[in-house]
Amino acid sequence: MREIMLEQTRVVWEFRNQESLEQWVVSSDEAMGGKSKIYLRLSRNNQTALLYGNLCTEVPKDGETRYSGYCTLRSKQLLGAFNAKTHHDWSNFNTLYLRIRGDGRPWMINIATETYFQHQKNDMYNYFLYTRGGPYWQDVKIPFSKFFLTSHGRIQDDQHPLWLDKINTLGFTLGDKVDGPFHLEIDCIGVCNDHAHTEMFAYEKYKKNP
Repeated sequence: MREIMLEQTRVVWEFRNQESLEQWVVSSDEAMGGKSKIYLRLSRNNQTALLYGNLCTEVPKDGETRYSGYCTLRSKQLLGAFNAKTHHDWSNFNTLYLRIRGDGRPWMINIATETYFQHQKNDMYNYFLYTRGGPYWQDVKIPFSKFFLTSHGRIQDDQHPLWLDKINTLGFTLGDKVDGPFHLEIDCIGVCNDHAHTEMFAYEKYKKNP
């Protein structure tokens, strides 16, 4: 039974030391003149990652920027020999698993996959992550069939399932337009095979003419 359970679950990221944090990158609207701040560090017991900062929706007065107010945590691209790009292969799993503890603010989970064409470089698969707030941990399971395709932050009409054997990065984005401090504590991130979930894809797909 233990071997069967291990085959159906894989922990992809754990946060137990400083090296585990170096697999991730934080960014915010500060890169385009905004005032949001975001930081990533180990928690006090060195057993979890603490993502925290302050969200500010004030738009820079540069005459060009129209929107502001986001903070992002993103995993780094996997690299193989000679720094060749490699991918996560999650094709044997159907669900993303997160063990988190938040402050009640909603986040967006972002998954980037390998693309064929240059114009697809801004394509991203997204789904919502709602945190409860309070002292208790949340065990969150999100089926991959629920992730929807966006480009430049816009939901696309032509939806198709996530390409699970070519996963590049996974990320968290906060952009709920509420100024103020935030925090999200992450214990681990993994994938699992939930046999109770049989849905192949949650959204309508267009039938293309032959």
